[in-house]
Amino acid sequence: MKKLLENKHATIIGAVAVIAFVAVMAIQGCDLKRMIKFDVPRGVQKTVDVGEQESLASAEAVYQQWSNFVDSNSRQLSANIEDAEGRLSLINSLTSMGISAIGDASSGFPGGAIMMSALSLLTGWFLKRPGEEKRVNVEKEDSYNAGLEMAKELMDEE
Repeated sequence: MKKLLENKHATIIGAVAVIAFVAVMAIQGCDLKRMIKFDVPRGVQKTVDVGEQESLASAEAVYQQWSNFVDSNSRQLSANIEDAEGRLSLINSLTSMGISAIGDASSGFPGGAIMMSALSLLTGWFLKRPGEEKRVNVEKEDSYNAGLEMAKELMDEE
């Protein structure tokens, strides 16, 4: 032991090894996921009500909340759009039925043909034009992509 203490180089290496061993054992006993934090973008903070920094241990839960928020709002938006399109179809159908009913009766009174022509013109504004379905689908896709871009910006924003 005396010879070991005389050799300072060996003593220093031994002390460093013991300190490193104790440090590694201490770190192994800690939950590092709770110690390491990540920054949460401001938009995500506001949306899912989390702090500015969260630990890696809660990362899965934060991501799941964000994912659920985006999915549920996308489904709700899609349902609202489909509902509005259904109402538009109903209005178009009712208008067409009304015009056809009036068309038969309009010939029996003076000026009926002119009124029928004016009503037909007004009804034409509500009818789908060729290619309109494609244009609406493109608008939906553009809107969806814009929503994804906005979500990415919110996530990247700090």
